[in-house]
Amino acid sequence: MVDFSSWAAGYDKAIERSYNENILLNMVRASQNQPLHFTTVSVVRGNGQISPSFNLIGGFPFKDFTAFARNGAQLTSAGPGLAVSGGFNFDMASLDNSEFIAGLLTPIRPATVNFYVGQGIPRELLFNLLIERIAITDGGRTDTFLNDPTRPEFPNFQNVLSNLLALGLTTEDISKLVPFGPPLTAADARNTEHLAAAAKAGLMLTPAAGGTYQLMSPVVNARFCFELPPGAPPLPPGAICRAERQAGVANEGNSGEHGMAGGAGIPGYQNASLAITIRSARDIFNYLGSMIYMQTTKPNAVKVVLTSQEARDYNYIKQGDELLVVLKNNTSSDDLVRVEYRGDTYSVPANKQGNTALVFSVLGQILTLNKSINLIPNTSAVVVR
Repeated sequence: MVDFSSWAAGYDKAIERSYNENILLNMVRASQNQPLHFTTVSVVRGNGQISPSFNLIGGFPFKDFTAFARNGAQLTSAGPGLAVSGGFNFDMASLDNSEFIAGLLTPIRPATVNFYVGQGIPRELLFNLLIERIAITDGGRTDTFLNDPTRPEFPNFQNVLSNLLALGLTTEDISKLVPFGPPLTAADARNTEHLAAAAKAGLMLTPAAGGTYQLMSPVVNARFCFELPPGAPPLPPGAICRAERQAGVANEGNSGEHGMAGGAGIPGYQNASLAITIRSARDIFNYLGSMIYMQTTKPNAVKVVLTSQEARDYNYIKQGDELLVVLKNNTSSDDLVRVEYRGDTYSVPANKQGNTALVFSVLGQILTLNKSINLIPNTSAVVVR
């Protein structure tokens, strides 16, 4: 029996290394305002072959078989055996196509943010990573706080986000019914075939105005809201989690901006409203690239350090509290990942890397959400053998 486990493990490790290096390399590209480029392994073909062979057995005496025995010579004899060979071929494809780029540039859906919150990923890490800006409007004046490490006002964003997290900023699922198709007459509503088809499609029939009926499709979305801690100042009912939403409270479009109703009970902000803009995957690379640029060129720059108890409890590895740690030309033999770019080497250390491994995990999954088998070209793939 031939054990292929070492081949499979070797392939898995190679994919892990390639995956992490591609993510870090594009962060570094973003740090220098260079175009991003993504590739994927589209097909892997494993092969294993067992064939008969002849193995040499040393030191066997030929005394009674050849003339060499006259001199007492000992030669090496041949014996039967098995030779095992195997390996992998794989196809590599570029993801530079319109469908992938469109997904890369589209703001991340609140449902995706809510999924990670529900998985227990610290909100402080997620919101630093995924929120591009926060705007607070009060009395006709709007203050916008940009999440950009290269700007001198970057600490203001960190303070605002810290205050919102203290108020319980989080996300939740919301369910609503959306009309599907035109209104139906009473006769249409009694048609059993139509009702069976609607039920199979997950549609609900509800009474509408003028004695008509309307098919409704249940839709689950997500939004930002507040889980107010004890003693927190009052906020508008529409901003509280699990509360009835007010009409027009949030914008669920593709712009990435999501607002909450005004009327906060916080002193000085009684008429304030809040709007949060979510990044696209491309924007996340820009953000992390900006952090790498500041870390490697301005050592005294403000760093993103996670201070919430939720983040510290989650980081059980205890390798520091920074969001991202990338070193330039300071490698070690046990680096988690390392790439070379334009004559310099960038690496993530195994020790004191903060939350970098978790950032790689979340970003890699978000990036994968933009991939599909249909994105892999049929003719331009590079076959590596």
